[in-house]
Amino acid sequence: LHILTVEDEPAVTQLLALILGAPAAKVTGASDGWMALMKIGAAAEPFDVIITDHHMRRVSGLELVRRLRMREFAGKIIVLSAHLTEENIRAYEELKVDMFLAKPFDIEELQLAMNLLTKNSSAPITAPLAA
Repeated sequence: LHILTVEDEPAVTQLLALILGAPAAKVTGASDGWMALMKIGAAAEPFDVIITDHHMRRVSGLELVRRLRMREFAGKIIVLSAHLTEENIRAYEELKVDMFLAKPFDIEELQLAMNLLTKNSSAPITAPLAA
């Protein structure tokens, strides 16, 4: 599993890498949407999951998702944000984002989301999902 986390808060980036990193998963971080696009373009193999914050400098999460859809990105996209307006949520839904998680997020909730999106049925389901 090849995961890209797009987050401008270094502590959250480190936490995501700690939670999601495993022998079968490789986690790459990007500090904003622009860096994410550079890493996606340079990746030897495509990312399976992209977890992005919404509010970032240079290229926002919404603009990142728009560009991914233009490139016909086939992986899963999770938006992880504390500040989404109804308008932002509608825009992400129109772009077929797979899931939203609110910050602060629960570790079990994130693991459940990843298990559901990557169809890892061996992991226990213990937490409800945020809408």
